[in-house]
Amino acid sequence: MNKSINDFTTGSIPKTLLRFSLPFFLTNLIQSLYNIADIMVISRFCGTTGVAGASIGGSVTNTVTFTIIGLCNGGAIMTAQYAGMKSEKDIKETIGTTFSIMLILSVIFTALTLILSDNILNLLNTPPEAFAQTKEYFSVCMAGSVFIFGYNSISSVLRGLGDSKTPMYFGIGSCIMNIVLDLIFVGILGLDAKGAALATIISQAAALAGCVIYLKGKSFIFEFKAANFRIIPKKAAEILKLGLPGAIQSAIVSGGFLIVSSITNSLGVNAASGVAVAAKINNFAQMPANAIGMSVSSMVGQNVGAEKFDRARNTLKSGIAAAMCIGIAMFTIVQLFPARLMCLLVDDAAVIETALPYLRITACDYLLVALIFPLNGLCNGSGHTLFTMLPSIFSSVIARVPVAIFCARTLGLGLAGVAVSTPTGTISAIIICTIYYLSGKWQKRVV
Repeated sequence: MNKSINDFTTGSIPKTLLRFSLPFFLTNLIQSLYNIADIMVISRFCGTTGVAGASIGGSVTNTVTFTIIGLCNGGAIMTAQYAGMKSEKDIKETIGTTFSIMLILSVIFTALTLILSDNILNLLNTPPEAFAQTKEYFSVCMAGSVFIFGYNSISSVLRGLGDSKTPMYFGIGSCIMNIVLDLIFVGILGLDAKGAALATIISQAAALAGCVIYLKGKSFIFEFKAANFRIIPKKAAEILKLGLPGAIQSAIVSGGFLIVSSITNSLGVNAASGVAVAAKINNFAQMPANAIGMSVSSMVGQNVGAEKFDRARNTLKSGIAAAMCIGIAMFTIVQLFPARLMCLLVDDAAVIETALPYLRITACDYLLVALIFPLNGLCNGSGHTLFTMLPSIFSSVIARVPVAIFCARTLGLGLAGVAVSTPTGTISAIIICTIYYLSGKWQKRVV
């Protein structure tokens, strides 16, 4: 097998899982530290409106990005399963087709979101005092989103091949560059939220270029030549079959979060800023479970491709055990020191007081994602992405949105009501995924 591919069909499952998860975790950790630094710089130099602007603009940008990445996941699943089948020709064709499709779609998505930017931000009830900075942040990010999509496309393919270290190295470099550029653009040049967006795009472009140059020098299984960037109809059909459910899922799930975000934004700029700060803490606490879930997906993909279903099942169990241990520790820390953690990011007492109940309640989700991330990883890795849409859509739209509206507005609980909807939605997803796992329907190779 080509040396670009790591074999997950043999060896110790716990050791392999933890070793493969660590680069994912470190990458997410560095990304989280960048996000935290981002909030600290914007809070220091732009105030509450700048924090709200970057948060709202970032949430819309993430919706578009995650939708594209969801589609790209189809290529990652195929790559992993072809790696398990030891078929290098199919791997090369899948990678070339994936990159080509992502390039075309990223341009289309960018154009549409820039045209509809005002409408989107109005639908989100963006506070008037933060509207200008929100639009600037959103517009700059979307104008350069092709770099974000390109880097994440390469990362997902590498994950399918069992390489989680290369994205980590360039992710770390990108985040360090991002922080430095934040200080220059926001702190020195006074570009406010727009400066933070410029820093993001430039650092992502550098990561993409660096990753491509590095892989070309390492005899990567795919050669970055124009002739190889072509769409193979059969592979494109398979990628879309596997990736479209994930893309639709990401769009609907993110849409559900945006609806909840609109409720939060309607509560005022302090609420919007407070949720942005709490979200950074939540993202940090959930990173280990997320990294483990991604590793479960890749490992399950190869083992399903090799028809080693018992090994795939044991991978899930090991993933849940590891994620739960870390989730309990994170939950305990946040419950004991919520205000102190928020003070590290923002010094506005009103913002902290407003968001404190939200942080305490959403911290319950740390225990729940320890179950749902590995379960989703198994479903995605086995290629059953169409099913994965069901629990995600149900939890984010059918469960979370009505609960948020009812608790926040009807019961008048405000941000605490919005917070209750988060663990409620996750519990519903866990129930659906568990039933599917026990049914054994995931034990069917899709390529």
